Amino acid sequence: MHFNIEKLQICFMTLFNICLLLATGQHAFAGCETSLKLEGVMSVECCAPRDKCIPAGKAVYEYSEAAKDDPSLLSISLQSSPWHFYDNDMRILTVEELAEMVKPTIKKVQRIALIASWTGVAPDRNGKSLAQKLSDALDGFPVTGMDGFVWIAKDGSVRTTHQAFTIKQRCPYGVHPGNEVMVSLVAGWPVGFEEDYVKERNSEGIMNVGAGWDIFMLCPERALQSFEAAAKLSNPTAAYNAALMRLERGKGDDVKVATNLLMQADKLGDKKARAMLRKINREGM
Repeated sequence: MHFNIEKLQICFMTLFNICLLLATGQHAFAGCETSLKLEGVMSVECCAPRDKCIPAGKAVYEYSEAAKDDPSLLSISLQSSPWHFYDNDMRILTVEELAEMVKPTIKKVQRIALIASWTGVAPDRNGKSLAQKLSDALDGFPVTGMDGFVWIAKDGSVRTTHQAFTIKQRCPYGVHPGNEVMVSLVAGWPVGFEEDYVKERNSEGIMNVGAGWDIFMLCPERALQSFEAAAKLSNPTAAYNAALMRLERGKGDDVKVATNLLMQADKLGDKKARAMLRKINREGM
């Protein structure tokens, strides 16, 4: 028996009011080395004239809505890196959290497809992909992921690329209606404005830079630096993200630093930080 279900959609960022010049190189920055197979260069052209273009984030959302439904499949669209899922606020979404979100739905489907960049590839040779981790969290329920940067077309179809460098000229990331979109760049453009955000002490901008370093630049170490910089400016989401990354790494004083970051976020009213603090205390990390 087949059941008609709605696709689980986790909205993408839609802030595109700033121009940028961004030439990304996943191997070009200290601490950004990865075992992922990346090669070649791609360019994302400016969309002109501006009044004929739509924000790339808006296009992603609309295109995802247009994808054909398969009653046997739960299709999940969200921002991701090989290491992390992100929600629409650029907060790291743990595998366990996503598993709890989809459990009520999987009784009606046969498999899950993660329409999210790099979710089908293990970030290191001895690890597991996010798709594998989600499957494990769902007691072996079939989950597939994507093998590179996701591009989405108007009809909701997707393809992947594996470029080592993406060149983005100084302009908003917009597209002509119907043109495909590189999903990771929707989250990645703030990286080009890192210095500006730091000078302005713009905590939200710096926090989004952190997400961009992880999702688009494939560099979690630089992402952690940005999240911690935003946390110093009292951004609770950044503090939470930094804490999770510290706990994942688990070296030296990482747990202590993570606990302090969570305490900071908790004081700012962050409910997820409070829940994570309770988990740490309960499990004695």
